[in-house]
Amino acid sequence: MGEYVLLSDISNGLCLKLALARRGERPDNTQQFPCETWEDFQTSITGFLKAHDNPHLMGAAISAGGWEDRGTMAMPNHRFSLNRAEVREFLNIQRLNLVNDCVAKALAIPRLASDERLKICGGEALEEQVMAVISTHRGLGQAALAPDGMGNWTAMPCEGGHSDLTPVTDLEWKVWKILHDKYNGHVSRERVISIPGLRDIWQALAKIDGEDGAIVPEAEVIISRCRAGDARCRQVIDLSMGWFAAFASDVALILGARGGVYLAGDLMDMIGDQLNIDAFVARYSDKGRLSTYVSEIPVYLATARDLEVIGLATLFD
Repeated sequence: MGEYVLLSDISNGLCLKLALARRGERPDNTQQFPCETWEDFQTSITGFLKAHDNPHLMGAAISAGGWEDRGTMAMPNHRFSLNRAEVREFLNIQRLNLVNDCVAKALAIPRLASDERLKICGGEALEEQVMAVISTHRGLGQAALAPDGMGNWTAMPCEGGHSDLTPVTDLEWKVWKILHDKYNGHVSRERVISIPGLRDIWQALAKIDGEDGAIVPEAEVIISRCRAGDARCRQVIDLSMGWFAAFASDVALILGARGGVYLAGDLMDMIGDQLNIDAFVARYSDKGRLSTYVSEIPVYLATARDLEVIGLATLFD
């Protein structure tokens, strides 16, 4: 039996992350390859394994922004899907794990070092309690970790990112109405707490300001302009992160996540120092009679790179 496992994440746009690790070990680094098609997927992995002297694999794990249904990993953000039987045949392996990317990130959380998480607010995490993971990049993912009482964790996939967006201020209501019309009636949280969501919010604010039809900047430009002092772009970030804080506290309540709420994903990395911590904490803690309960649940920003790949490696412990 081979000593190595192949770890692969295909959740970030059209990019495929690949790593090799010995069983039970955390991978040292990852490499990235283009991956728009099934043929790209095969070519990238073949080249990667060849560059590592074609090790005999004991198994593989793949994470993606999607879900498995009857042996096929559906990936809504890609133009192809992954069939379990085809991947096994291609890699010449029997053991194959196909998991949601947010589940993979959740599996990584117990393995993070203290300097790979940044506490945003809250009290102390309680041991052997549920933890929640929320990841935002092109979409909004969610997963939970439940302790099994024997020192291990069970990851549970969720689709909370598609739950209804709730506005509470006059400006949020105006933005919500515009998005409600744009998306034919249903506005999910993902529409505003994501990289594409920044563009949707900017466009809605432009329409509110009488600039309907204005050219919408890319998310990176919005963040850059915010950093430079642009008022509308500042509003975009504050609206998105305000809704994110509200979502985080809803998740904390729904799951009873007294082990902590972990935030991750490319959007948080992009926003960086433009996150208004005080405003985030105020919105997160605003839960009426249960404000104290929520305020005691810590919120962390997971700062480790390649969180999905770290989590995939734990499947072979």
